[in-house]
Amino acid sequence: MSEIQAIYNDRIERLTAEASAIASKDRLVAGTRIVVFLAAIACLFIGWASGGSRLFYGLGAVGIASFVAVVGYHDSLKRRLLRVVTRRQINQEGLARLSRDWSKLPASDIEATADMAAVARDLDLFGRSSLFQLVNRADTQIGQVTLRDWLLEPASPEVIEERQLAAMALQSSLDLRENFNVEGRLLGESTAGPATFVAWATGAPWLLHRPWLLWMARIVPAIGLSIVVLAVAGLLSAEVVGFGLLAVVVVNSAISVVFTGQVHDIFNMVSTRNGEVGRYVKMFELMYDIPDSTERLVAIKNDVTLHDRSALHRLHQLRRIVWCARISHDPIFFVLYILLQLFFMWDFHVLARLELWQRSYGKLAGSWFNALGEFEALASLASLKYENPTWCFPSVSASHDKLTVTDMGHGLLTDDERVDNDVSVGPPGTFLLVTGSNMSGKSTLLRAIGINAVLAEAGAPVCASSWTMPPVTVATSMRISDSLQDHVSFFMAELRRLKEILDQATDAAGSERRLLFLLDEILQGTNSTERHIAVVEVLRHLLSSKTFGAISTHDLELAKSEQLADSFTAVHLRETIHGSGDDETMTFDYKVRPGVAPTTNALRLLELVGLRDRHHPEP
Repeated sequence: MSEIQAIYNDRIERLTAEASAIASKDRLVAGTRIVVFLAAIACLFIGWASGGSRLFYGLGAVGIASFVAVVGYHDSLKRRLLRVVTRRQINQEGLARLSRDWSKLPASDIEATADMAAVARDLDLFGRSSLFQLVNRADTQIGQVTLRDWLLEPASPEVIEERQLAAMALQSSLDLRENFNVEGRLLGESTAGPATFVAWATGAPWLLHRPWLLWMARIVPAIGLSIVVLAVAGLLSAEVVGFGLLAVVVVNSAISVVFTGQVHDIFNMVSTRNGEVGRYVKMFELMYDIPDSTERLVAIKNDVTLHDRSALHRLHQLRRIVWCARISHDPIFFVLYILLQLFFMWDFHVLARLELWQRSYGKLAGSWFNALGEFEALASLASLKYENPTWCFPSVSASHDKLTVTDMGHGLLTDDERVDNDVSVGPPGTFLLVTGSNMSGKSTLLRAIGINAVLAEAGAPVCASSWTMPPVTVATSMRISDSLQDHVSFFMAELRRLKEILDQATDAAGSERRLLFLLDEILQGTNSTERHIAVVEVLRHLLSSKTFGAISTHDLELAKSEQLADSFTAVHLRETIHGSGDDETMTFDYKVRPGVAPTTNALRLLELVGLRDRHHPEP
């Protein structure tokens, strides 16, 4: 058992015991709650039946008060239990990630953007059993979108270094990261994110284009108050006072009928979303605990916690305003609301105060939630490193002219399953030619290069002991499918994908960011002669744009192509045959060896699955 597994197991054991203790207390309090309620009702009934006994009425009142107190305590127990169970679930998911038990990890509906869908599909970046499922610790929508964008959009070397330093600083902050996860999980149905609230907060105020409404809301009630003051002073007759106040109510009512619907639409949107946004307050509070050890972390923390930008202070202000806006929905204050609206046009004054907040602090709302999303993404990178301590942070710099890796493996495999290899790809204008038997691991090798390159460009640790490369954009052609609906054959779909990669190569030519292409058994949908010619042509176009990459193939003649001479390094993976005759077996060690594959195994595989007679003469 690894040290990380031991830590998670210890936490799970402790949290299980704590949950059991709280659950036992919860059952006891639930029973006490019923007993107290029945006792209170019994005392009140006896007091009524005995002709108004003060003793039993008093005992009944004490019982009701006790019942309310027990209900409050019972609710607090339930909240404590939920937090403990949630915290235990988070640690259980940590164990599931270590064992790559995908069924026990939370799924996400986050998908790749359309322009990166092919790469995401080829490298298993999203969906079940994907890189995103392994890396993601963000529970809010904005955090998950931030992490998605990092995986899809290569960062500059400077930003990569900033993220690496921040992730390293957060790596040991297990409690802080776990607390963030707990609060994120407790958002529940609010994971759709605060986008609507931010859109309102950063949008144009409604009253700003109707200033006359605000002036009416001030002048008409002022006239009504003046009438009341003059009436109290005896300066106006009752008839004048009655007519004047009636006129005020009529004007206020007319304006309310015309505009209150629109005003309440704003109230409903802000109050609903603020109820949702209010649930983020706990996460904003935790951001005060972010360490000040790197510039990036300090900037994130300042976006939320600096006094003049404090998310906590400003959201608490907004809550008070929203409460005033919602009294029309409160049965206790509804009558008061009607009077305030008829005489003072209450809604418009509340809206004016709400829009004052919007103009003063609304522009900060986007930065608050962006900072929260960025911290969740950084915490995800830190957790990946924490759970995989042998992985390294790569060096990504324009000073490197090729990708050089030591002990690289596929990060979606467990430590026991994974086979590590040393790989070198580049410099620009060259490629790695990967040959080998069926099932020997050629495709997995290419995907390992691709998935780690994506991690490197996101600022994350990679599954290797060392990794250096220039800034790259990853382009892949691996999992191509035809489309009956679009009348596109497999071969045509592959040609279209290759054309996209060639266009990317042309666009990247001469830039500091190189194109890293990964092509797995391309152009299988045509005969071997034409495929060989086409593959050579595709590679020549790619290399002329100073790209570099790797291609896997069964076409051993590629290594003999004069047009590609001196443009590639050949490596291979192979099988090992054990025994002979009917006892013959085949194994793979998935190790990369120099040179072109010396063997093939297609016919032997046919024999192993019973599709060919072992004693059939060789062709």
